[in-house]
Amino acid sequence: MTSQLLALLLSLIAVILPLRYGCSDIIGGHPVSPHSRPYMAAIQTKNSTVCGGALVGDQWVLTAAHCRSNKEEFRVVLGAHQASIHEKEQQKFKIMNLFRHPQFNMSSMINDIMLLKLDRVANLNKYVQPLNLPDCDEDIKRGTECTVAGWGVTSSGKQSECLQETNLKIVDRKICAKQYIKKEVKITSNMLCAGGRKKFRRSDACRGDSGGPLICDGHYSGIVSFGEKCRKGHKGHLPGVYTRLTKKYIDWIKEVVSHNSVP
Repeated sequence: MTSQLLALLLSLIAVILPLRYGCSDIIGGHPVSPHSRPYMAAIQTKNSTVCGGALVGDQWVLTAAHCRSNKEEFRVVLGAHQASIHEKEQQKFKIMNLFRHPQFNMSSMINDIMLLKLDRVANLNKYVQPLNLPDCDEDIKRGTECTVAGWGVTSSGKQSECLQETNLKIVDRKICAKQYIKKEVKITSNMLCAGGRKKFRRSDACRGDSGGPLICDGHYSGIVSFGEKCRKGHKGHLPGVYTRLTKKYIDWIKEVVSHNSVP
């Protein structure tokens, strides 16, 4: 290929590919419109987002228990699009207390759910709004369309600067369990499996997205828990696993909040 032809090809690629304003894709995803997910919470240490979460009350964030947040070292950022830089819409909080599910098991990832109590009440506005918990206990059917968002590692291997979202579909739990059997992980009825593929690209949450909300059919349905080979291609890729928001967990959330509402 001549140098002139190569230069022409590169210029055509530059025109065809849209600018992302410094944002890389989540695994198979895309940047969301700024501040269009007002419930999203970024859990940070040293200005780096290590986990996600969802605001579920004016002083409470729901995330994953395996996000071992040290309340003295970590902070929560609400109202963010680019969570690692200052934005006027952001509200930043210290963690007053954290409540891991009492039966959480790190090796099996069972009961991977945790509540964070913020050090003050959030100022609710169009940039910061709680996400409603589900009002029913129905299982999510295979093939249901879902989305997951976060600031975690993208296809490039680097953490995203902007909030990213990707589309997924619920995977049959039995099929998912067979795929994870070699990993010696038991997929329970309190978990959801989800994945996606568009042509040769996979869709998935990845490192740094843990604790973020899984939204299925417009409802808060799960919490990013764990997965395998999220940055790999379609070969060897396993569905992501999510803590399913069952009635048992919703009752636990309500109990924790009601017993710890006084500052």
